[in-house]
Parts: sequence; C-alpha cells; structure tokens
Amino acid sequence: MAVMKLDKSIAQQAIHVVDKLKTIEPEIPLNFRLEVDPRGDSYDEALAARVADPLWMLSRQWQFREFDGEDAGTPVDVSYRLSGTPVLGYAPGLDPKDGEFSAFSAGDIPLEARVEAEPLLTSNSHPKANIEAGQVLRRYCTHAGRDDVAQAAHNAYPAALQMPPDPLSDVAGMLWHLLLDGAGIDAAALARDLRTNRKPDGSLSALPATLGLGMDAAPLLADWLRWMDDFIAEPEDASAWQPNRFEYAFELAAGDGKQRLRLDAQEYVDGRIDWHDFDVRAGRGGRRGILPDSEAKALDDPTIRSSIANQIQYAGMPATRFWEFEDGQVNFARLQAGPLDLVRMMVAEYALVHGNDWFLVPARVRAGGLYRVREMTVRDTFGRVTTVQPVANEPNSRWRLHGLVDLDSGDVDGSRLFVPPPLSDTLEGDILEEVALARDEMANLAWAIEKRVQGTSGEPLDRALEDQRYSLGQQPNVASTDATLLYRLMTPVPSHWLPLIPVRTPGSLSLDIQLQRAGMKRFYRIDNAAMTAIDGYAEFIERLRNSPEFVTALPVDPANPDIQVFVFHPRGLLLRTDPSLDITADSLFIEEEEVPRAGVHVERRFNYARTADGRAWLWCGRRKRVGRGEASSGLRFDIGVPPGRR
Repeated sequence: MAVMKLDKSIAQQAIHVVDKLKTIEPEIPLNFRLEVDPRGDSYDEALAARVADPLWMLSRQWQFREFDGEDAGTPVDVSYRLSGTPVLGYAPGLDPKDGEFSAFSAGDIPLEARVEAEPLLTSNSHPKANIEAGQVLRRYCTHAGRDDVAQAAHNAYPAALQMPPDPLSDVAGMLWHLLLDGAGIDAAALARDLRTNRKPDGSLSALPATLGLGMDAAPLLADWLRWMDDFIAEPEDASAWQPNRFEYAFELAAGDGKQRLRLDAQEYVDGRIDWHDFDVRAGRGGRRGILPDSEAKALDDPTIRSSIANQIQYAGMPATRFWEFEDGQVNFARLQAGPLDLVRMMVAEYALVHGNDWFLVPARVRAGGLYRVREMTVRDTFGRVTTVQPVANEPNSRWRLHGLVDLDSGDVDGSRLFVPPPLSDTLEGDILEEVALARDEMANLAWAIEKRVQGTSGEPLDRALEDQRYSLGQQPNVASTDATLLYRLMTPVPSHWLPLIPVRTPGSLSLDIQLQRAGMKRFYRIDNAAMTAIDGYAEFIERLRNSPEFVTALPVDPANPDIQVFVFHPRGLLLRTDPSLDITADSLFIEEEEVPRAGVHVERRFNYARTADGRAWLWCGRRKRVGRGEASSGLRFDIGVPPGRR
C-alpha cells in the first residue's frame, strides 16, 4: 500500500508539471539569427539545383508550350543580295520642279549642313566671326614672314563693327566695337574678290588691284582661301527653311537607268537626317527629268553576299542562363500602359517575350542610296536552309511598323531603306537666337517672344534686358500718395512680345485661319514737360526714332500732338520671311497648328560635326523643340490702377 501511494503522488506531480508547461509561453531572445554551417568545401551540389520531382519541371515546360519547337534552330549563316538606287539630286522647298534639282554626292558637304546652313559671313550677320577669319590671314602671313600682305589686306578691306544703338543693352557689341572696329580685315569681301580669279586647281590667276601686291603673294592667299572655304559652310542653294511652319522641307532625287524616285522630307527639325524623315514617290517629268546624271548605275550586288547573324542585344534583356543576374537598371515590370497604349504594350511584349528571336545581319553599303533586299536564305544550326520572304500586310491594311510612305498610293513601302551619309554627333554652340511661340488664354492671343537675338557683333543679346531700357517713360508722373485711380487703355506688354493676330487664310472659303505676325505698339509722351522731367528721356526718344531696323515711328496724330506711337518689330531672323526686305514690307503668316498649347521653341545655333572621312564642318542651323506650356503677358484693357502701379 505504501508503494502504491508513492506512485500516485509522483503521477500527480507529473500532471501538475505538464499543466504548468502548457501555460508557459515560448520566449525568443532579441538577438537571434540563423547561421549556415557548411560541411563541405565545394558548392557543386548547391549550384546543381536538384529537384526531388523532375517530372514536375517537365510538366511546367509543357504548360508553357516549350515543347512546341517554335523557335527551331538558331541562324548561323545568311546569304542575301541587295539592290540599290543612288541618290544624285537635291532641291530645297516643298514640291520643287524638276529643273531645280542640283547634283548631290555623299562625299560632298553633309546633307544636314546643306539643308540647314545659312549665310553668315556673306550676309554680314556675324561681324565678329568675319573679323576672326581675317585674323587667321594675319597668322598665315606672320608664319610665312609676309606681314606686308596682311597690312595690304587691312588697308584695302578694313572691317567695320558698328556701335550698338543702345550700348547699355548690348554690352558685348559695345566692347567688341571698341576692340575690333577698323582693326581687322573684312574676310568675306576679300574672299569674294579672290574667288573671281581662282583656277579649278585652287590657285589664283590674278589678285585684286586694290591690294597692290605682286603674284608672289598669290600662293599665300590661295592657301588662306582654301581654309576660308572650310571655315563656315555657306551653300549657294536656296533656303530649305519654311517660315510659315518653322521647319525644313527638301527633296532628294534617286534613280538609275531603270527608275526615278523622289525622297520627300517636309518636316525635318531635329538636326539629324535619317530614313524616317522621308516619304517616297515616283519621279515626274520623264526618266531623265530630275537627275543631273542620266547615266547613273544601279547599286546592285553582282554576287550573293554571305554573313553571320548576330543576336540583337539591348539593355534589360531577359537573361538566357539559369544563374545569370539581369540588369537592374531597366525594369520592364514597371512599364505602365493603358488599354489604348498599343505601342507601349508592343514594346513590353517584344522586350519580355520575343526579344531573343531577333537577329542582326550586317551589310556594308555605299551611303546616299536607297536599298532593297532582293533575296535572302538562312541556314540554321540543324543545317536546314530557309528562304526568307518579306512580311506581307493583311488585306486592305496599310499599316507597317516601319517603312517609307508612298505619297502616290498612300501605302507604306517597307521593302526600301534609305541610308543617308553618316555624320558624327553634332556639337551645338550657344544660342544665337531664340524665339518662343506660346498661347495666352487670358489675353486670347498667341505670342512670338524673342528671347535672344544677335547684337551688332553677332553675339547673342538678351531682349528681356533690352526691354527694361525701352520701358523708360512708361510710368505716370503722378505722386504715389495720390489716391486718384489712373485709367489704362491697356496694360503695357514687353516690346519683345510680338502678337500673332488670327487672320483668314487667303483664298480659303472655310474657317481656316493663320497667325500673322504684328508689331507691338508703345505710346510715349513727347511734350516738353516729359522731356525735361526725366533725365535721359529726350535721348531715349531720339534713339527710338533712329532705330529703323526694328522700331517704326508712326506719324504724330494732330488730335494728340503730345503722344508719339512707336511700333516694335522683330530684331532677329526667325520671325522674318525675307530679311532683305524692309521690316514694314515683310509679312509672316504662321500656320495655326504650328502653335499648340504646349508651345514651340525655335533656336539658331552653330553646329560642328565630322563626316566619315574625318573632315570637320561648321554651320549655323535652326532647331524646333516643344515649348513649356502657355504664357501670360498680363495684357488687359480698360482698367483703373493706382499711380504706383503699371
């Protein structure tokens, strides 16, 4: 009995301990971590990525249709034949006539420079660059020990750099005038006279009589003239710039003994000419009507070419190896697309699904030609040979991913590719002239804002700073303590804000309108009280009257003899149709669709690039970019303001 009682007490204690353990909550220490304890020196087993059920992997491959064999073999060898049509003619403008085409060669001046380049030295729009070219002649003469030639050129062709009408608004022009006026050589005038006596080999047959030099100076001047030809590109072709659209328009003529084609570029603005800038159409005027060389030969391959296909690589491409880390800088998973963003969805599908199905076959061709693949066969890794045919569109479908639009039929010709002459990355200089086209919803107007223009030296001039000088005399001569409200017919707008007035398109019976550039009017008091009340006001009015290039003084109204009206016009070239005309006779009509709500920025800059032969080219061209939205001029009419405000 005693033993039985002892066992029962032990059992009761055990039950009590178990109940107590049930109430104890597990505790995890704060500093807790798991550490691996490798027992081997090799990672082969871990990298093998063994699975317990290989059949599961095969099932997943079957579910993803990896056993269908759609990709087949990988291309190894590609045989193909190309046919090409040379481009031999160039003509600026929209729809040029057959006789307006001039010769074009890929080895001549770059196509970008031929389209964009505008006269600088010959038009004297950059006097400082003209004098710098004359300084190069001085260095040529100093190196040759002929300082007498430089002195004779300076005496016969002195360069002038005018003092700005308002030196305080064009400080750079004033400083360059004080430094260079009369101290340099007019390089443009000297080069013009030397070219009249130049032989085909580049030598000079005679020298201008104004120099008073013997023919022993001719080789030196001929060397400088060759440098002058390469200094700034100034083609003799007519301008391809379309001022009503702020775009370049030109055509290239392509043809051989079989066909005549035109490559039409009507909206070139970005500074780099490529195949997608062109449309194609049949040449008119007969087989020999648009090309200077009627016996041009086709650029067809005489034999079949053979090349190795390379897989296309791009950033963020899915990795093909199991343990390869993909590029983390590109995240296609974050690509957001709506139901109608077909292009984005196509890009995502190409990058993630079909990116490894594209191969590149290099082909060396002559630049400046229009090419087509005549035949192509591919041999894959299994030894099979496949003939590749061009992809045909669906019936009644004209859409293609890429190609040249046929302007005659409206179809997209995806079988041709234009290879323009290559050009290195273009270096752009500082802005010489800048104009912003913007809409002003509050004023119900569109504005052309001249932000920068070229000053008297050719260097850029900030017109916003210049306008501060023209604001002189606009403040009313009323004490600020006077409580009387002043009546304003209209609030003043900066002089470099030029209104674009909507007008009916000439000859149009519809409601189509254009935007006509107008001048900004300013009203100034010219009575004796105003002339004597403000220091420098009389000189300011006289300066306006003596600035006919961009300021027009209207006749004084007999009913208001104390008020003079001045009209401010554009100072630069971007808002001019024909800079050779008087500003009052030069009208500019802009197509309304060229001024969207986002606005437009148009610039003139120096451009520097090299062609494939290593030759450097410098020219002045124009660029058109998207603006920064709407603008606010603050224009209001019929308001009353306190005396201290404008």
